[in-house]
Amino acid sequence: MKLSIEEKKILYAFGCGSHENTVRRLKWVTALTVDEKVKRRVLCLARKLDDGGAGEWYPCFYRHLRLEMESYFEAKKYIRMVEKSTDWEGFYGKAV
Repeated sequence: MKLSIEEKKILYAFGCGSHENTVRRLKWVTALTVDEKVKRRVLCLARKLDDGGAGEWYPCFYRHLRLEMESYFEAKKYIRMVEKSTDWEGFYGKAV
């Protein structure tokens, strides 16, 4: 199953190791969401996960997703730190 980064973030925030509970939770989030674009995204993800056969491989997929997203957020943190620490041109003038 291919997921976009937005779908992975939604699943990281609202998912759990149980396939049935995750699909149910995503449907509840869809019902409570006000923004139409977000509602459509969450509902599409719930439908994608609710397709037949996902219950068997979902726990392994979810563990892999958690590891992938943790390293993604860690990399974003390092990128922000590098961007903050390399903005020294204001002190010394423009680089040649």
